[in-house]
Amino acid sequence: MPTNIEWTDLTDNIIRAKVGGWWCQKISEGCKNCYSEKLNKKSFFGGNKQPYSGQPPELVLDTEAIRKWGFQRKPKKHFVSSMTDVFGEWVPRFWQHEMLDGMFVAPKQIFQILTKRPEIMLSSINEWLSNHGLEELPSNIWVGTSIENRHTLEERSQFIAQIPAIFRFWSVEPLLKDLGDISQYLNDAQWLIIGGESGPDSRPCHIEWIESIVKQCSESKTPVFVKQLGANAYYQGQQFKTRDKKGGEIVEFPQELQVREFPFSIHE
Repeated sequence: MPTNIEWTDLTDNIIRAKVGGWWCQKISEGCKNCYSEKLNKKSFFGGNKQPYSGQPPELVLDTEAIRKWGFQRKPKKHFVSSMTDVFGEWVPRFWQHEMLDGMFVAPKQIFQILTKRPEIMLSSINEWLSNHGLEELPSNIWVGTSIENRHTLEERSQFIAQIPAIFRFWSVEPLLKDLGDISQYLNDAQWLIIGGESGPDSRPCHIEWIESIVKQCSESKTPVFVKQLGANAYYQGQQFKTRDKKGGEIVEFPQELQVREFPFSIHE
């Protein structure tokens, strides 16, 4: 369905709870104020009121949505399963492979898959590639991992770097700490998305942290997309006020952060 997420065109939530809504399992600090869980707890948003913890409800895979990918003529960027993690340990591996099969036969579409569990993504994708006699993912399948601090950078980037893919990306959102020197990792990333946390309980994001990432991306010629400053942005020790409640209006960014690049696309 259409979305207001600036770096994609559509969100395709192919895994849902059978009773309605979605489900996911929190795994790290970045999950603390999960927007998806907040929506799922509200029945008027189509949720089932269940928290993203404990045991999962009965889940279903939308095979019809996957089948339709191959019949879509107009190229679009699809963010697959914005409300959950398709490489969660509770997701059957054959569901992940069925998803990849659907992407493989839809070369006109770009699929952006984001996970906080890149070790599972790596294992599952390698198995799928082996089953199909392929050495790497087709260029329309972009694989990404979420990074929120230095610990998740060091932990997750090593797995995403091993995935045989043309396009690998990081979603550095919510950015909760200064990542420091990331130059040694950028050779294995083709795109970075950056954003501070939004919402009423958002944690601080210092604009200097974003500036550092953008500068290092520029030096390494890595495309970078500054999505938002967040709802609780600071600059030079002072709160950085924005009219947009998410700090997502690009004209309000400092000039050097008004950058929204995409990697080279097969559709360009």
